Amino acid sequence: MYLPLNKTPESPEQRKELIGDIIKQQEELFAQSIGYIQRLVIQYLIERGYSSDDIELNRGYEVVVSEKEKFVTSVDIVVRLQEKVLYAIKCTPASIDSWERFMLAFCRVVEPYQIPFAMVTDGREGRLIDVLTGEVKETMDIPKKEDLLRLLPSISFIPYSEEKLPKERRILYAFDAIKCCPTCNI
Repeated sequence: MYLPLNKTPESPEQRKELIGDIIKQQEELFAQSIGYIQRLVIQYLIERGYSSDDIELNRGYEVVVSEKEKFVTSVDIVVRLQEKVLYAIKCTPASIDSWERFMLAFCRVVEPYQIPFAMVTDGREGRLIDVLTGEVKETMDIPKKEDLLRLLPSISFIPYSEEKLPKERRILYAFDAIKCCPTCNI
């Protein structure tokens, strides 16, 4: 990343442009690191027997918060078997703990049923979340495809409580707002 040191901007416009350039460079580095983590996770899934047909990248979902509010949110990787999303995976280069709540809300809201499992990972460490129980384990150990297929008949695909759903949508909406950088268009 190139930063002009000891350079005083000659105008507010030039200052704004320099700040915008710095932010864009940081966002590019962040996106590259997420792409790298995605590749690591995809390689891991392939080693566990999943095929490219089972894996979907950057899956977006439209979420309706109210009559006047809706937004599109996404997750880095979903694993789908027999027409059901079983895992939603968030790749982040830092602060994996802070994304656990996002993943709980995401898995409760985006499909007509709760996605049963979520993972947040930086590529080295991970948190595996059982969405139905809320249990979190410090691991990146996703079952092999053959084992998950055997477990599939015993997995519950139940919707989240209608009374609690609006709160989860709002939580997801708040996280989505945090992800959006207000200075991206500088």
